[in-house]
Order: sequence, then C-alpha cells, then structure tokens
Amino acid sequence: MNPEFWNVLHDGFITGVSGSVPGDVQLGVEIDYLRQRFADPGDRIVLTLHGCTALSYHPFDEVPVTDFTVLAQAKPQILRAKDWTDASLVECAAGDLRITATGAALALDNGRPLSLEELGATAGAYWAEWSERSAKANPSGR
Repeated sequence: MNPEFWNVLHDGFITGVSGSVPGDVQLGVEIDYLRQRFADPGDRIVLTLHGCTALSYHPFDEVPVTDFTVLAQAKPQILRAKDWTDASLVECAAGDLRITATGAALALDNGRPLSLEELGATAGAYWAEWSERSAKANPSGR
C-alpha cells in the first residue's frame, strides 16, 4: 500500500470506521481544508482499505483499540506514514495506527472516486496558497 495515501491526509481525523477484518474497511476522514475544495456535497474523504487483515489503534500509554466504534470515537489525527515509507504504521497525534491491507482507494463521501493524484494536487494547491498567505502576513519571515 502506498504510504502517500496517509501523507496526503495529514491533519485529517478518522471519524468513521466500517466494514470488516478480514475484508474491506472504510475509514471516514474529516479534513475540512481539503474536503471544502471539492464542489461535491459532503464533509469527508473515504479511504477504503482492501484486503484488510489487521487494523488497530495504539493510543500512547493505553490499551490498543480494535473495536471500530471506539476507534472512531477516539478520532485519531493522521500525521504521516511512519518515516514516510511504511504504510502499515501510521503516526497519529496521540498514538499509532497499525494496518495490514493489500491496497487502498480514495473517494469522496458522496461516492465519487478520487485518485491519489487528484487529492495530492488539491492538497498541494492548498499548501501553496497557505504558504503565500503566510508570507504576505509575515513579510519579515519572523
């Protein structure tokens, strides 16, 4: 599985989990600044993990979570795939997500498929605009 799926979802919160292990699992990711850039109605990006045989959230200093309802209630905030290279270990703000899956696909929550390239380009445009706004707001660079 390509770790870029996780890296482009940086800052997103996993707020929904459905499906089954083993099988396909859908993660609903709320990432407002990206989702708002798509004209399609909805408020989430859906990451489907195909052939998922393991999914657990390991909050720091707590018991690992495998129950989908509890995992969604924890709202893990995605930071990146571990060392930006291992898609099976995803660093979150308050723990790690551990996943074993054969592949993944993206879609908007209205069902429209979304390629990694389209989401990456949308994220890139957002961050370029953010950098430009920041530079204008702080021209001295301090």
